[in-house]
Amino acid sequence: MFLSDTNSDFFKNKRVLVRIDCDVDLRPKNGRLVVDEDFRLRSVLPTIHFLEEVGAKGIILIGHLGRPGGKVVSELSLQPIADWFSQKLATKVPLFSLRSSSFSTQNSIILLENLRFDSGEENNAPGFARRLAALADIYVNDAFAVSHRRHASIVDLPKLLPSFLGLRFEAEVKTLSWIKKKAHRPIVFVLGGSKSGKLDYIPFLASWADCLLVGGKLPLLIKSQKSKVKSQNYNAKVKIGHLRKNNRDISATTIEQFKKIIAQAKTIIWAGPMGVYEEEENQRGTLEIGQAIAGAEAFKLAGGGDTHRVLSWFNLWENFDFVSVGGGAMLQFLRDETLPGMGRAKIDNED
Repeated sequence: MFLSDTNSDFFKNKRVLVRIDCDVDLRPKNGRLVVDEDFRLRSVLPTIHFLEEVGAKGIILIGHLGRPGGKVVSELSLQPIADWFSQKLATKVPLFSLRSSSFSTQNSIILLENLRFDSGEENNAPGFARRLAALADIYVNDAFAVSHRRHASIVDLPKLLPSFLGLRFEAEVKTLSWIKKKAHRPIVFVLGGSKSGKLDYIPFLASWADCLLVGGKLPLLIKSQKSKVKSQNYNAKVKIGHLRKNNRDISATTIEQFKKIIAQAKTIIWAGPMGVYEEEENQRGTLEIGQAIAGAEAFKLAGGGDTHRVLSWFNLWENFDFVSVGGGAMLQFLRDETLPGMGRAKIDNED
């Protein structure tokens, strides 16, 4: 059930666990780490304000950062996240260790330390989920970007408490559901980046979109997995970009081919850069494809952490109609129309 569909009195004087997206980029500043790209953090603020307004007694934020592998890694502490929330909410948001025997109730909002410091999170250990559930009366999942993972705070925790999907989660689901079923055609999907897991979505994207443009490191991965490529039966709608000799950007010919296809689209979805855009000599593909998408007369959607960085790098945020907090989660939802973290939630796609 969505948070917005719930009787607000239900949350009064209750302690609420809120699973948030806080896997964000950090950067050093004056000898300490601070949040760099904060889109995922800003996205959860409406849910926090909603819970405050309906009288929740305490809000306990939980999330993860990076891949510490079940061990405490100081560089992946959520202290910079706590500092960010303290500034944005104009109230002290203290960070408490999960290993602590008790938590202060003096603050209406607190943040728990990185869930992945405990192996029970990624191993989906029932005992870890029970430890989290004991801290609150209600659970709210507003972490769309990680809700394709079968981790304890995503799939087991909501079985132990009355559970809801947050306001950002609702916006993601309703927008992506509309895209899946009612978006204007032709639909062009621009797929890039370097994660091999994206190759698994090519069969779906090739059958659903009118054209799939593949760049970044993916053409190289496809070339190295010839047998897998054959088994996926790519069709004529899939345009696999050619890379420059250094394999760090798409070629000029591919850029022009992709731009012509993008210009004809009515709906464009972008997930992943076209090359190593952080290097000036290799940013042409990402920049020109990004600008082509931004200038197209189409509904424009982008998603994923790498794409967020690109939008910031080239100042393209305002050109998009919707930006998803998720990359892998966005792809999986478009394909399956649900995620493990949604539990038994039913979505009305008629609106």
